[in-house]
Amino acid sequence: MRALTLATILSLSILPALAHAQDAPDAPPPGPPGMGPDMGPPPGPGGWKGHDHHMMDPAAMLEDFYAANTTHDGHLTLAQAQAANFKPVADHFTDIDTAKRGYVTFYDIEAWHLDDMAKHMEAQAAALRAKDQ
Repeated sequence: MRALTLATILSLSILPALAHAQDAPDAPPPGPPGMGPDMGPPPGPGGWKGHDHHMMDPAAMLEDFYAANTTHDGHLTLAQAQAANFKPVADHFTDIDTAKRGYVTFYDIEAWHLDDMAKHMEAQAAALRAKDQ
């Protein structure tokens, strides 16, 4: 009976380690919530570099963000954005860095992008309402 109890305890202590060992070692983190097919059509090859920032592909943007973040700390500075030619981030860095930390995160950029899209959509809705009168 003691041997069975000991074997059970040992097997239960090993299972979490085995499950963790099966995880991909360098898998990229998942994108932020709310990013899916309803976000609009993605731009062509190259992610958001050289494209209208209103049509950024979140997956390509995340990949480009990590490539530009040369310190690999999740904090993209203005200098890094400029060096990577992330024109929308470089041009609007002070708008994106609302906390005035001197760096932006992927979530800061996505939040700014959504706010910017909302502003443009509100302007389009106002123009449509004006046509209806």
